[in-house]
Amino acid sequence: ILTAAGFVSIYFAIVALSLPGAAVASVTGGFLFGLVAGVALNVTAATLGACAIFLAARWGLGRSLAARIDSSEGKIKRLREGLARNEISVLFLLRLVPAVPFFVANLLPALVGVKFRNFALTTVLGIIPGALVFTWIGVGLGEVFDRGESPDLSLLWEPQILAPLLGLSALAALPIVIKALRGRKAGE
Repeated sequence: ILTAAGFVSIYFAIVALSLPGAAVASVTGGFLFGLVAGVALNVTAATLGACAIFLAARWGLGRSLAARIDSSEGKIKRLREGLARNEISVLFLLRLVPAVPFFVANLLPALVGVKFRNFALTTVLGIIPGALVFTWIGVGLGEVFDRGESPDLSLLWEPQILAPLLGLSALAALPIVIKALRGRKAGE
């Protein structure tokens, strides 16, 4: 329990302070705690850290910036209005598309005034696929070490490593699929 609490605290600090290393922390969670507990701890720590930075931005610079955005005209105003109409969908998209850096997906919603409840919900649910993939990689590495082997490039063909890498590739391809589907809808 103490190890899990320490791990969550460190991961929380990485996310809350927007430090590099969240992906490494997720892999470490799988390595240390296994798939189920690792995913649960990774999602908990990342969500708490994301909520902390969201609230810090909202209460600090975010309040004055949100007021300026609300009073602005043009593209920024249309962006904000579009986000308000599709808040949950856009927030899920920010979480599911790995092309959006995690700290941007934490700060941008706070600065444009999204509801905290929607931010927290989409964060906890939206990061599960990525957390599962990175945690699974850590589990695979742990299995390699448990067998007394050292990681090398042949490790990439192990099912416990290859499957999550394919999952990560599928997540990375998601923006292309979404764009193609949107293009098809517009053309109909």
